[in-house]
Amino acid sequence: MSSFTVTYHETSNEGFFKKLESFFSNHMERIISVFSIFAAFISTLISYRNGWILAYGDAESHINIAKEVVNGLTPGFAQLGGIWLPLTHVLMIPFVIYNPLWKTGLGGSIVSGIFYVITCVYIFKLTKLITKNLFASFISFIVFATNLNILYLQSTPMTEVPLIAFFVLSTYYFVRYLYKIKTLSSLLLAGLFALGASLTRYDGWFLVACEAFFIIIPGLLNRRLFTRKKGDTILFSTLAGFGIICWFVWCWLIFGDPRYFDDSIYSANAQQLAWLAKGELPGYHNLLISLIYYVYTSLSNSGFIIFVIAFIGAIVFVSSRSSKAAIATLTVLFVPFIFNVLSLFLGQSVIFIPNLTPKYFEYHLFNVRYGVTMIPFMAVFFGYLVSRVHVSAKMFLVGLFLAQSYFFFTGMTPVITLADGTHGLSSEKVPENVEEFIDKNYNGGLVLMDTYARTISIAKSTIPMQDIIYVGNKPYWNISLKHPEKYASWVIMQKNDAVWMALYANPGPRGELYKYFKKVYTSNNILIFESDNK
Repeated sequence: MSSFTVTYHETSNEGFFKKLESFFSNHMERIISVFSIFAAFISTLISYRNGWILAYGDAESHINIAKEVVNGLTPGFAQLGGIWLPLTHVLMIPFVIYNPLWKTGLGGSIVSGIFYVITCVYIFKLTKLITKNLFASFISFIVFATNLNILYLQSTPMTEVPLIAFFVLSTYYFVRYLYKIKTLSSLLLAGLFALGASLTRYDGWFLVACEAFFIIIPGLLNRRLFTRKKGDTILFSTLAGFGIICWFVWCWLIFGDPRYFDDSIYSANAQQLAWLAKGELPGYHNLLISLIYYVYTSLSNSGFIIFVIAFIGAIVFVSSRSSKAAIATLTVLFVPFIFNVLSLFLGQSVIFIPNLTPKYFEYHLFNVRYGVTMIPFMAVFFGYLVSRVHVSAKMFLVGLFLAQSYFFFTGMTPVITLADGTHGLSSEKVPENVEEFIDKNYNGGLVLMDTYARTISIAKSTIPMQDIIYVGNKPYWNISLKHPEKYASWVIMQKNDAVWMALYANPGPRGELYKYFKKVYTSNNILIFESDNK
């Protein structure tokens, strides 16, 4: 009887745990979705209460572009411009129609938040696809979802989180293709989401090229596979590369230059040339320095402990799997690292980060958010290592993750993307008394200003978007730089911006300006003029 009782209890316990495991296995994606929505809501609420949603100057620029499409002086899709890729701005349009969502930046937060939730689910799915381990996949999700740099950026209109979502989605279906799971549909979905990445940030262009390379390479190594792999490559590249072709055509049609995004004075390339002229482009043509900068930036975003464990996991992954599919999987997840190092080396981007940037540089904190694109890599391979070790080692790794989280949440490890947004070079810097003056004195009329220079915060001001004359408003802009009195009731300029150089830098135009306008505000760098005929 005693023996029967023991057996009965053991069987009951085994049945309970099997049911529990089955429940979590069947409902884990729903649990992750609910947790992610809650995390997105809380972090966005914190950002909103602290005024961090539009802390980055670029954050307001992104949401302003969407607003210009629907409510600008010359509305239309041409307002998407030709520098930043358009998809994130297009997705914001339905939300920024409602003024409070534009002015607070929450219209962009909603878009980023949706992509954050999607990424959380697919980080779990990707790790599970690679490891076949539920617990390890959940740990990967937690590593990604609770990263404070990710949580902050998903509360803003910045484009990094949408890029990460498309990157993870494309990678998931690409790995399914590599593992021969529903090959055709997986290939098409990988191409579709790579298309999304290619229309979000230029990093996505490198992802398209990398995935296309790994599709064709087996055919180049094995002639019997060549015909099929050539067909797969053409199918993938036609879909994934369509957005890249469209962007060249767009720039040609709108601006008369298919490479406007790289050639114009507003391009990242032009900005880097300015840094290079000052001798402040540290990674330029120096591969070692470029590597050091991006490794340190990635480490600062993920935390030292998670960074080290993830790279150990990646090494174990490669050493334990000799297949070409494993190498392709690792490389695609490593794409952000390769892209950013190459960008630094070629002088297409710059990162300033404390402890590395020379003290004699003018700025020491800039573009550190580029490191967040490596967090999916960290999350997946942290989870992979968890899947490969025994129970006691699993608990040890979880303990190390909790230690890293403690360092972040207590401020011992700074949330470096937030620091850059609030007081780094990326932060929006507008003298408070300028905005106070506008709030008290602006009473209607068109306002001529160079929005690229971010002289004031339009979203935070009382000026409606449709009353702004900026470079995208043809013919208003070109005419106003010669005859501001024709359309403008107000002229706002910042030292050396386009309006300043056209109307104030030289005595002749300045004299004409004073014929029709009176100066009503002066600061060290900003001047405001009001029409005499207003």
